[in-house]
Parts: sequence; structure tokens; C-alpha cells
Amino acid sequence: MKDTVTSSLPPPPDYNESQVPPASAAAAAAAANPNPTSYYQSEETRDFIPDDFKYSVTVTSCEPRIRRWFMRKVYTLLSCQLVSSFAFCFWVSRSPKIQDAIYRHQVLYVLVALAGLVSCVWLTLAPRASDYDEEYSGLTSETQETQGTATRPASRQPWYCLSYRGQLILLAFFTLCEAYTLSLVTLVYDPRTILSALFITGTVVVGITAMALSDRFETTVTASNTIYYWLNLAMWLLIGIGFSSIFFGMNAKVDLLYSWLGAAVFTVYLFIDTQLIFRKVYPDEEIRCAMMLYLDIINLFLYILRILGRNRED
Repeated sequence: MKDTVTSSLPPPPDYNESQVPPASAAAAAAAANPNPTSYYQSEETRDFIPDDFKYSVTVTSCEPRIRRWFMRKVYTLLSCQLVSSFAFCFWVSRSPKIQDAIYRHQVLYVLVALAGLVSCVWLTLAPRASDYDEEYSGLTSETQETQGTATRPASRQPWYCLSYRGQLILLAFFTLCEAYTLSLVTLVYDPRTILSALFITGTVVVGITAMALSDRFETTVTASNTIYYWLNLAMWLLIGIGFSSIFFGMNAKVDLLYSWLGAAVFTVYLFIDTQLIFRKVYPDEEIRCAMMLYLDIINLFLYILRILGRNRED
């Protein structure tokens, strides 16, 4: 009996971008299939789903292959950022001439740090170009309905709205600025301490990423706003302590406590951001997501490096 019902099932409807299956065809298919739960669709048979449903929703609502594609793009960009940053630091550590140039031009360090901050804020707050395309597309359809004929107006995007190529260029510039500032920090520590910090950071990143991507911790996203509230408070506390140490100094115990607090804060940041980029963003925002994870990992590395450096001094 089961084989007879399965053999009578219609094949998946063919889909193309210019033709959507009519409602009558869907009703006929439903009438011919009284037991839809016995019909299995593989990933290949779901190709008739419109592209609007694949790319106009968050990553977690897309097809599995779209989620895998997005994950590959995010971690490819993140790997390129991390490898290029630490490669630049290694090159600086092996070149005494570049070290002398960096030490002589301390003003350049401040300018590069400010440029990295501006590029980070720009990438974070820049609106999506597709939002303006959808807005003008809606205006065009309304004009065509009211006036009969109309031409599509030019998409008047603001100057701060970046194209995909512009985002890649700005991300590369931001990574270069961070690599320059990171190279000056790593020159203070010996190579053995830096390698230990790299190993610990890599272990933490792999473990936290595996936990964040697990379905067991999926419900954590619902409480992300509350967690982010406390994380932001802790972040401002770290910023305040850091600025006060510039003018008043910091003893060894406070510095060690400050480093452990920073490492804990950015570990939680890494966990929450890893969940949010796959469950709260769109499939075309991989550049912004890679930058978020890059900042979390770099700050975690710096605080772990500070902890190891303080322990070796003691």
C-alpha cells in the first residue's frame, strides 16, 4: 500500500525566475497527495524554491547549502585576516630596520590606530546597499501601477554606503591598520610568550566556536540582548581602567585582574557573536561578521598575552 501511494506522488514542480506555479496546480498536487508526510525531498529536489526566500532572510532561515556557503565565506575572510596580521608581526619581529622605524615614528602609530577605528565604525554602521535597491524597486512598481509606464529611477545611495568591493577594500585597510598596531605590541614580549599566547588563543577559539555552533546552545540567542548589556558594561569598565592606568599607573595585582577580566569578556563576546552572525544576519553580510570575529580574537589574544607576560615577570 505504501509503495502504491509513493508511486502516485507528483515530481517536484519546475521553477524558474519568470514563472511561479499557479494556485490551481498546487491544489491539484495536494489532492493527488493525500499523505504528504510520506514524501521526502532531498537537497537537490528543493531547487525550485525562489531565490528571494534564500537570500532575503537571515542565515539560519536559509537552505543548508546557503548556510554552509556563508560559513565558508566568513571563515575564509577571517583566516586571511588572522594569517596576514600575524605574518606582518612575524616580518616586523625579524626586521631590525622596520623595528627602528616603528620606534622612531610613534605618531604614526596613533594615526594608524585612529584610521583603524574609523574604518571599523564605517564597516559596522554602513547600511546595506540592497536596502536602497529594494526601496527604489518598490517606488518603481508603485509608479508603474499609477502611471502605467515608468522608468526605474537611479538608486541614490549615500556616499557612506559601500559596495561589496568597497567593503573588501575597507576590510583589507582595517586589517593592515590592526596588524601595524599589533606588531608594536608584540615587540614588547619575547617570542616564547607570544607562541604560548597564540596556542592558548587558538584552543579557546576552536572550543568556543564549536560550542556556539552547536544546536545545544541555540536558545542562548534569545537572551543575547541581556548578555550584551552586561558585556557592554564590562567593556566600558575595561576602557575606564585602561585610560586611568595611562595617567596613574597600575600595580601588578590590578593589572593581572584587569587582564583576566578582559580575557573573560572577549571569550563571552566570541561565543555570542559566533551565534549571532549565523542566526541574526543576512547572507550578504559576511564581511561585517568576519570583522566582528577578528576583533574578538585579537583582543582575546592581547589579554592572554598580557596575562602570560605578567606571570613570567612574577
